[in-house]
Amino acid sequence: MQESILTTDQYKDLRKKIIYAVDTKYRIIPLNSLKHPKYHLKAPIYVSLEFEEDKVIASFDDIEAFSYAGTTSEAIDLLSNEIIQIFEDLMEDKENLGSLPRKWLQSLEEIIECMPFSSQ
Repeated sequence: MQESILTTDQYKDLRKKIIYAVDTKYRIIPLNSLKHPKYHLKAPIYVSLEFEEDKVIASFDDIEAFSYAGTTSEAIDLLSNEIIQIFEDLMEDKENLGSLPRKWLQSLEEIIECMPFSSQ
């Protein structure tokens, strides 16, 4: 016969504490905009946020992009800029990309739409 190490109440309490610890240190959020007049997201992308003592690390693992700053909004803004920079760099050298950068570009082309600039 198998014995339980924790009672049901202890298990529930431990579960709540683990979920709270993970939720306060890590979070995944949808990013709906790159906040750039030239680029529009066709659908939200999901970015990871990691909270450390004095900084927030934002990352978009699909293309191995990340940034960090003192606040969540700053980290997300910097990550948006990083995603745009990677996209532009890859588009610029489209013909000479290796296997992994080609996959990144393909992924970005599926989610990023270039908007024409208006003359207003």
